[in-house]
Amino acid sequence: MTEQLDLFRDSRAVGFVNEIVAALEARDAQRATAALADLRSRAPEDANVPGLEFLTRALAQWRTPIADAQAIAAAARRLDAEIAPAARRTLGAAGSGFVAGFFRELADAALGLAYSAAQPTAHRAWLCLRAGAWEEADAAAASIPHAATTPDALHWLSCARYRREGLAAARSTLFSLAWHAPERLATTFADLDDELLERDWQRFCATREWTDIDETKLPAWFPAWYVIEHPITRTGLDYFNAPATKPAEAARLLNHILELESRGDWRKLALSRENLRNLNEDLFDHYMARRWVHHR
Repeated sequence: MTEQLDLFRDSRAVGFVNEIVAALEARDAQRATAALADLRSRAPEDANVPGLEFLTRALAQWRTPIADAQAIAAAARRLDAEIAPAARRTLGAAGSGFVAGFFRELADAALGLAYSAAQPTAHRAWLCLRAGAWEEADAAAASIPHAATTPDALHWLSCARYRREGLAAARSTLFSLAWHAPERLATTFADLDDELLERDWQRFCATREWTDIDETKLPAWFPAWYVIEHPITRTGLDYFNAPATKPAEAARLLNHILELESRGDWRKLALSRENLRNLNEDLFDHYMARRWVHHR
């Protein structure tokens, strides 16, 4: 009989926990508070009580800041430092949706605020990404003046387009990021968490064929290497905002070389290959090695 009563009590506790979780997901602090009181009275020793209590209190006390960059950035820091870890521990898979609701409110508060490199986490694009609003994040990032050459904007555009449509939609902004802010490329790849892209990145990093390139500038050459490895992707790339740098010129030139190969224009191809050699002999050697592999 005692065992049956224990099972009944546990069943009631599970019901109360589920009710609190549902209330938190619905952002209904009053309902969550009432269900939490029931859980504490019926099963005060339940292991879920402390975490659910913290999240319920956080929701009840939450006040969306005014349209002020410092206030929004401070609220975002608190979300990441306190509320997000607690939500992951207590709610599991449902935690990301709970936290996204707070970022949704911050994104709405940031509507109309100008981009500031000193306060990137107060910009609507970053906040929309954290809220899972990919289309709005894309639009907000694209509205930043000179977005096509601004590292933060390129990072946000890449993430938003990848989440919406996949890697093909994000390649152009990823390559622009490589050229304009090579030090940001590895972090962006980590955020995307694309298995195939990460595999290519690791292969590129392991190759280290370019002996005369500074380590910090090496990621700028990834687009050219990528075009060699994946020639079919070249037609979907946008070089309009590419800078006048050797890494960008190499990628543009390889795009042209691959077009000449497809047309069988051998005279122009020989000249373009020589231009590639003059840009970077190690990259040229890699290109020729891949041509030999492809055509033997």
